[in-house]
Amino acid sequence: MGDLSGQVAVVTGASRGIGKGVALELGAAGAKVYLTGRTVKEGASEFPGTIGATAQEVSELGGEGVAIQCDHSDDDAIIALWKQIKEREGRVDILVNNVFTVPENENLIEDCKGFWELPIGIWDEIMHVGCRSHYVSSHEAVPMMIEQGSGLIVNISSFAGLAYVFNLAYGVGKAAVDRMAKDMAHELKDYGVTCVSMWPGWVKTEHVLQRRAEGKIPYSVEKAETPRFTGRGVVALATDPNRMERSGQVLIVNEIAKQYGFTDVDGSQPGHLFR
Repeated sequence: MGDLSGQVAVVTGASRGIGKGVALELGAAGAKVYLTGRTVKEGASEFPGTIGATAQEVSELGGEGVAIQCDHSDDDAIIALWKQIKEREGRVDILVNNVFTVPENENLIEDCKGFWELPIGIWDEIMHVGCRSHYVSSHEAVPMMIEQGSGLIVNISSFAGLAYVFNLAYGVGKAAVDRMAKDMAHELKDYGVTCVSMWPGWVKTEHVLQRRAEGKIPYSVEKAETPRFTGRGVVALATDPNRMERSGQVLIVNEIAKQYGFTDVDGSQPGHLFR
């Protein structure tokens, strides 16, 4: 993989899952990685992982991990996060907007009910952390990127931006994230800042593995991607001198793996979602 030594990256929602996988790969490439999340104490969530543990792993892989607790449902908290980064670093090279909050009653997501059968508030839960939060972080990061004349923003999205997954609000939220990247790319095309949306496939996150073990997910995870596969996609893009040619696009991790020639941690190149 490429060398990101001397570069500053921010990954939102990196206690576990895809965010953690991305942070680890950025660290392995030598970047200084600021990683955010709410979980600072093991056991505070039903799923394993904390931002501190991820930061330590980033450092062990050769980068520098810096954990900052942040509730991305709070605009003021996000703004305070970026104030810290600007004061400490004065720059940011890579922003990965990954954070997402599953509704407190996650069955509202997984039961695949019609939108008229769900509480109206599920729209706000899905759109707030995972759509609005991406907009706010990008709003705060971009002035630094413009000043330095370069930058990369990656919105982690999903195939739900194209095909029906879970429910109406979930799909609209992912489509909005994709459109956000496209329109940010249009507005930033003259400033050297690349903006893309990235679609992982079926990923072996802590959430998926636990729900599979509980029998709540009927799909096999044997051929699923690890979270670090998406991270390798981010690193490949970040080290591509021609990445501006991809700005505004939706990038499928499986497809760019073939284009850039990287594999998952076991040497495989997983297929598309559920294949």
